[in-house]
Amino acid sequence: MEQINNIIDFFKNITQEQILDVGIALIIIGIFVMLSPILSYLIIKMVKFKEKDKKKIKNSPFYKPLKALFICIGVYIGVLVINPPAGVLTICKQILDISIICIIAKGLVNFVDPKKGIVKKLRNDDMPDGNKTVASFTSKILKYVIYIGAGLLILAVFGINPSSLIAGLGIGSAVVALAAQDFVKNLISGFSIMSDKPFLVGDWIAVGLNEGEVIEISFRCTKIKTSDNSIVTIQNSLFTTNNIINWSRMKQRRYTMNIKLPLETNSDKIEKIVNRIKFVLANNKDIVEESAQVYFNTIELDGVNLTIYMYTEIINYNDYLAFRQKVNEDILKILESEKISIAYPGQNVYVHQVEEEIDENI
Repeated sequence: MEQINNIIDFFKNITQEQILDVGIALIIIGIFVMLSPILSYLIIKMVKFKEKDKKKIKNSPFYKPLKALFICIGVYIGVLVINPPAGVLTICKQILDISIICIIAKGLVNFVDPKKGIVKKLRNDDMPDGNKTVASFTSKILKYVIYIGAGLLILAVFGINPSSLIAGLGIGSAVVALAAQDFVKNLISGFSIMSDKPFLVGDWIAVGLNEGEVIEISFRCTKIKTSDNSIVTIQNSLFTTNNIINWSRMKQRRYTMNIKLPLETNSDKIEKIVNRIKFVLANNKDIVEESAQVYFNTIELDGVNLTIYMYTEIINYNDYLAFRQKVNEDILKILESEKISIAYPGQNVYVHQVEEEIDENI
């Protein structure tokens, strides 16, 4: 509060010479603002001396942070020209230090960002999907490390010793440790997912009651998009306590169906229907060649049962549903053309007229 009052008093009691100094300071700041893009470009160009494309240089992870750094330096030099009281100068020095820490942290975060910097180079199109996922996961971990490191440095600027602050928490640290148990479990599970690779981004998986496409794997949770386009967030620790079905790892899917025809369907009609279904399935390009099987399986009380199964190389779940729909429609069209209805469970009830028989006997 005292330092803020010093700043107010400084501007209240400003002299004509100091007004001139303020003007010079503003000119210096303006010069640094104008030169910051040029200086940033030159520094990056010195590092990437082989790069000829100006646009790529300006898209460098450190280009914008460097511009901000030069502006901060210009502001600090301008403050020195004004020659404010010691308290004001101390505040300006702290602001400069914090700004430099934040700018460097931002540059490092850009450097490890999956969409730019070194991780973008590692995540090329030829890289296996598993390595891309690991690269993205590692990038997120590095970001948090950078943020934590920057926070500790900012505390140090204010004269706060992070180690003594943690030690001073006392009982509170135990509470924090208990609260962090789930976080640690999810983090360890996240590393396990990265190392074992039971699934990758883009895979269609089922875990517990949830099933969908993996869209993101982070150090704490995994997000999947279900068939109705809703996003489900699952804690990574659940993957270590539940079985995971990765449908995308299959090379083929099997589709099985049972059709029950009415009992009165004669054998010739059944044989004709079986042959027609075999023919349609054999000409379906999405069915693995010679994998389709159609059999008159059993005779039951409520109808005759046909068993049909086939294999397809369609793995994507939405495409697989479309495949099943097409097969079902083809089979229904055959039954309709043969004027055969699918049987359904039923029961015949016969009522014996006992009273009439009694009357006749009387």
